[in-house]
This record gives sequence, structure tokens and C-alpha cells, in this order.
Amino acid sequence: MSLQRRSPVCHDDRMEQGGRPSDGGWQSRVLTERFGRLRVGLLIAIASFWIVAPNIPSSAIRDEVDWLWEPAEEMGLVQDWAVFSPNPRSQSIDVRARIEFDDGSIDFWDVPEFDPTIGALRSYRWHKWQERIRLNNREFRWPAAAEWIAHQYERDGRLPRRVTMIRRWIDHDPLIAGAPAPDSGWNEFEFFVWEREL
Repeated sequence: MSLQRRSPVCHDDRMEQGGRPSDGGWQSRVLTERFGRLRVGLLIAIASFWIVAPNIPSSAIRDEVDWLWEPAEEMGLVQDWAVFSPNPRSQSIDVRARIEFDDGSIDFWDVPEFDPTIGALRSYRWHKWQERIRLNNREFRWPAAAEWIAHQYERDGRLPRRVTMIRRWIDHDPLIAGAPAPDSGWNEFEFFVWEREL
């Protein structure tokens, strides 16, 4: 005659009749109540509206309901996709710096480029930086940026004497199917000059 072992029966005070946990935290309580599920569904619907609605095309009706997503703008939920379509950017932009040294030699600094996999994240940050630093309303940042660039070129007693920051851009004509992409060449404008104090 073989003896069978029976597993001990545990009585857990946290279990309700039917095997459901009686208190698994506020999340479990919210999702098990009908009113709680309704609240969660309502929050998902509002968040979805705040993400999608601001991207509807401009119209008189849209202007009247703009106030509906003002809270989403305050929370940073609004994602404006207008930059991509239907009006893509008509310029390529760049910022470069010309570094002049005490010995009369010249070098150029360009926004760093990194490897296309992980480095793409760093490249993206640099491209956002150059979009902003070139603007006139960011002129309070120009001296520090130029001084930082100069510091990158201080080597072996060779000191930069002057750093000239240059806006560069190419105007793109609309693309025509089957035609080569037009390239007007870089336009340049010197927008700030930093000089080392003697």
C-alpha cells in the first residue's frame, strides 16, 4: 500500500472567496471595480484625444476648440507633426566655426558626427543645438559657445586668437519626379566673432 503525500492547505487571510486577492494594491482595486475601469478608460480616451486632435488641419472649427488641448500643451503631450508634411523644410542648415591661431594658421570646427547606430542619438542632440544656436534670439549663448570651441583647439601651446561663428544654409527648390536634386551651394553669414583677451 503506497502512501500519498497531500500538500498542506494554506489559508491566506488576503484571499477572498473565489480565490481573488482582496487587497493587491490600489491598482488592483481600481481595475476590479466597474467605476474604476470606467475612470481608466476615460483617462486613455482623453490622452489619445490630446495626442491626435492638435494635429488636425487648420480650420475655423479647430480655432474654436483649441482650448480643449491647452492642458496637454502644458504637460508636453502635444506633438506637432506639421514639420514633416505637407510642407517639408526648404533649407539645409549648418553652423561652423573658423578658428584663427596666433601663428596665423586657420582651422574649421564642424558639428561632430558619430557612428550611425548608437552615435545617432548624440548626433541628433548636436543637430538640435545648431538649429538653435544660429538664431538671433540665442545671441546670449554665442560667447560661451565660441569660447568652448576655442578651448577644444588649445593644444601644445597653440592658442586660438579668434573664433568666427558662421551660419550656413542651402535653399532647396521643390523636387520634381525624375529630375536630379537641385543644389544651390552653401550660403554663409558670419554671425559672431570671439577674440581672446590679451
